[in-house]
Formats: sequence, C-alpha cells, structure tokens
Amino acid sequence: AARLWSRNPDRHTGKLPECSLILAACARGNCMTAVTRILTLAGLLALLSACAITPLRPGCLRIGRNGQFCPLAPAQLPAVAATHIVSIHHDGRTDTFMGSLQIDAQALRLAGFSLFGTTLFTLTYDGHHVVQLPGKPAMHADLLVAMLELTLAKPDELRPRLHDLTLTVSRHGDTQVRELSEQGHLIAHVEKRGAPLNAAHITISIPPARLSVEMTPLDNNKDAQ
Repeated sequence: AARLWSRNPDRHTGKLPECSLILAACARGNCMTAVTRILTLAGLLALLSACAITPLRPGCLRIGRNGQFCPLAPAQLPAVAATHIVSIHHDGRTDTFMGSLQIDAQALRLAGFSLFGTTLFTLTYDGHHVVQLPGKPAMHADLLVAMLELTLAKPDELRPRLHDLTLTVSRHGDTQVRELSEQGHLIAHVEKRGAPLNAAHITISIPPARLSVEMTPLDNNKDAQ
C-alpha cells in the first residue's frame, strides 16, 4: 500500500523519466492498459505544477503552476454509491474500465475494474490520508481525489478551499458546467448531466493535457442511502 498526501511541498518532483518508466512497466500487461491511462492523467496533472513558485499550504496540493486546493473531508461531500463505465481519451486512443465510487461520512472509496471484472486498483481517502493499491507513487492518487471533489462537491464549499484558482459554474438545461482556471488559463472543464449523482453522465476535459474522461452510469446504480 502507498500512503500519499501533498502535505510535503517537495513531494511532486515533476520528473518525467520516473513516470515514463512506471508507465512502460504497466503497459507490459494488456489487462493493465486502463491503469496506464490513469497514471497518464494524474502524471500530466502533476507536471502542470512542476514550476510552482509559491509555498504549499499545509494539507493542500498544487493544481496548475501556483494554484492550490485544500480537499474537503468525506463528510463534507455528497453521499454516493455508484458504478460508471469510464472512458479515457488521450493521444488519439481510448481505454475503458469500470469505476466504482462510494462516499460516506467516513471515507471516499474508488475502485477500478477491467470489463472482465479484474481489480485494477483501489483508493481510499479518509480526510487525512490517501491509501492506494497497488502502491504506485506516480499515480498521484491525491490528484484523482481532488478531481473527484471538484466534480462532485457543492461549489460554495469548494471555493473557500481554492487558492489562486477560480471556479465558475453555469447551467445549460439539465447540464451543469464547471470550469477551473488559474489567472485566466483553463485547467479543467467539467460537464455533469442528470441527477442524482450516481445516475449522472460526467465529462472531464483537461486542455493542458489534451485529455478527457467520460463517465457513463450503469443502469443498475441505486440511490445512495
């Protein structure tokens, strides 16, 4: 297991060679293709913060060059229990896996499975630590937690946790659009269509990484209790 959190401002080195070696190792197994794309997502996000010049606040992590996000505790997030088909588009290719997300007052839990049911990874955040299996430092699991929170949490609770970042929210019919930017530069664009959360169709686009993620709910999702 790897226990990760960005309380140490020196944790994200932004060294591409290390990330590339891990990606190459994962790519040797066909069943791990989806994991390599997840590593790519988080690794590219981490590289966006490689040139940061402002000190990191305790309990926060970098998004963008100088932007920081201090994640909410699981109890501050909407409760949800759902499984989505997740498709990651990057460099002209698409990889698909099943993602199971559960959030309650104690923890945020995320698990990834191949379409044949093989467990690819698990991730748990209790408000203090992120624990991931398998333990791959380059996965940057804290950034995955941050993107989930930025997608799901109430905007009014997110904004006080953002530093040098701007969150805008608009609605077009039944679609909510969120955009996260730093000094006018778009970092992430999120579209969430439908309710409740476990039945929502979600698209996350990260223009600096030329990457997008589509989350489509399974028909058997049940309302969180």
